[in-house]
Amino acid sequence: MLHAGSSLRGAAATLATFVQQGWADFAVPAFSTIRSWLLRVGYHALTRPLDKSQPWLWLVDHTIQIGSLKLLVILGCPMSQVPFGERALQLSDLQLVALVPMEKSNGDLVEIELENAARRTGVPRQIASDSGSDLKKGIADYCELRPQTTWVPDVAHVGANLLEQAWSEQPHWQKFIEELQFTSSKLRQTKSAFLLAPRMRSKARFMNVSSQLRFAQRVLNHLASESPCAKAVEHYGWLKEYRDDLTTWTREHKLVQVTIDRVRVQGLHSGTVSELESVWGEMDTRASTVRIAAGLRAYVTRYAPRTAGERFVASTEIVESSFGKLKRIEGQQSGDGLTVLSLAMGAMVGVSSEPEIRDALESTPHKQVDRWAERMLGHSVQWLRRQFLGAAKS
Repeated sequence: MLHAGSSLRGAAATLATFVQQGWADFAVPAFSTIRSWLLRVGYHALTRPLDKSQPWLWLVDHTIQIGSLKLLVILGCPMSQVPFGERALQLSDLQLVALVPMEKSNGDLVEIELENAARRTGVPRQIASDSGSDLKKGIADYCELRPQTTWVPDVAHVGANLLEQAWSEQPHWQKFIEELQFTSSKLRQTKSAFLLAPRMRSKARFMNVSSQLRFAQRVLNHLASESPCAKAVEHYGWLKEYRDDLTTWTREHKLVQVTIDRVRVQGLHSGTVSELESVWGEMDTRASTVRIAAGLRAYVTRYAPRTAGERFVASTEIVESSFGKLKRIEGQQSGDGLTVLSLAMGAMVGVSSEPEIRDALESTPHKQVDRWAERMLGHSVQWLRRQFLGAAKS
């Protein structure tokens, strides 16, 4: 489940096949047993003691599914174990520090949960998150009383905001997006649907704008070929008007992406600005490009540590990855609101040896999982729906 993406029932069926074919000889666990193991390992990760002898990094974010609950997740790593300069953070580097379903989220409630989380790791050296209003306010209040803790906003969200500010003011950008969407609406139910442009995200669209730029540039290259597709000429001939703009937008997006890629691995440190300017190379003098570059410099200058040799993490991308993996494990249940399978987050992170997993299972009876679910989650959307439909049937 954790490494190959199998479902609960798929994992049980696969093990049964091994035994039936004579490739293994053991009692085949039911899918419900595997689910119980997963939850018990996750609960153990959420409650076991963590090392308080060194300063920690916290990555904080919310995930939202159907229903009224948000899930506040804090993943952590001792600062000394962050692989700066080698690679970006991976789930195996992290530990589950806190997992809090919240009916309501504001700055005060977030601050309370941060205080609770500090009981496991001590006061962190750094917190990284996006700039959601409730998280930002709660973290700011927490850091105000603890000067040893520094907050760094996620660089990808900062870059997306800079692009949005620079491009949303440009009439050509608005017209380009409108024409792209209008063309897609015409093609969607036709034989030419293979020409559809990638969908724009309804939220945080500038986090994923590269797919639209890449598609438009490839179509332009195709239109400039010796024998372009007639349907492409018919539906995308208008793109030629945006050739110069696309060149600039692609260059500006690359400026942001290069920054994200660099900071994701190297982190923020006292020499980050000079490193980025070297990587950026010669820059266009267009006003929007200058504005974006200035915004990136200001971000690095403000949040890079002042202490020589110290580095901060500036990317929370791995948290988004964990949410995606959790939804994959939940399968169809991810559409039914938060369930006890949220505890699988604890099994997804870190590296557990066989003895550690055995210890987790032996020390964590399933009734502890049930009590946690009852206390933190109450009745799920799925449970309430079953009760409603059962009553309606009678």
